[in-house]
Amino acid sequence: MLFCPLKSPTRHREDPQKDGKTKERFIEHPKPRLRQIQKRLTCLLDRIEPPDYIHSGFRGRSYISNALSHDCKVRIAKIDIKKFFPSAYAGHVHRSFEDIFKCTPDVAGVITKLTTTFGHIPTGGNSSTIISFFAFKQMFDEIHALAKSRDLIMSCCVDDMTFSGQAATNGFLNEVHKIVSRYGLKTHKRRCFETRQNKIVTGVTLTGQGVRLPNSRRKKLHDAFNAFDDEHDPREKVAHGERMLGRATEAAQIEKQFALLVPIVAKKLKDAKQRLK
Repeated sequence: MLFCPLKSPTRHREDPQKDGKTKERFIEHPKPRLRQIQKRLTCLLDRIEPPDYIHSGFRGRSYISNALSHDCKVRIAKIDIKKFFPSAYAGHVHRSFEDIFKCTPDVAGVITKLTTTFGHIPTGGNSSTIISFFAFKQMFDEIHALAKSRDLIMSCCVDDMTFSGQAATNGFLNEVHKIVSRYGLKTHKRRCFETRQNKIVTGVTLTGQGVRLPNSRRKKLHDAFNAFDDEHDPREKVAHGERMLGRATEAAQIEKQFALLVPIVAKKLKDAKQRLK
């Protein structure tokens, strides 16, 4: 089989939570050859012109463009789909390739086998994000039509849906929940922001003065600097430096002032790599 045996593709990871506790995550990774196939399939699907509301899985779309599609001066409502990938079954994928792409059943079956594992879309698959969108495109289109009928702007980043406008209320989220439920999925993490509130949308803070890096990400960047400076093992120092550069680059995409930090961090990482040699 192209995916590793059961124990191998399921990698345990602990993510820190706001309350100081950790949350277990299991990431299913394909073998190298399958990873190449999934990347090729993603490349082909990326040639399709995506709807304006989708901000994941396609080139030029990201969690940042997702947040920037909303005006911080209006109401915003958010809702997530619970356990989206594990709930996106092979049958959903097979049906989407038959209905949307008009593939014959045997071709749809082969693609389904290449993009799912243990009967669902894997959390670590290279094609999982774009495949999951097409698997539930009909649902997302239905929700978008509802949002448009209420003069709301909708954006979607994987399983995270955001709506902005006067009608972005809990009542509207209840209607979204009903649509999602009809497709066999569950929702959670609903949140509504009033006009004057700062709003966090997919890791970006929207304020009256523009977009800002959330405090949680500022802290992670600060901690990455401290970890790099305090590390004495050459290999670990390089690892910390790569994480530090990644966080600095990410911060620069949200706030331009962090762009000045990127070359400084890159120089620190370069020096650390040279000492490792």
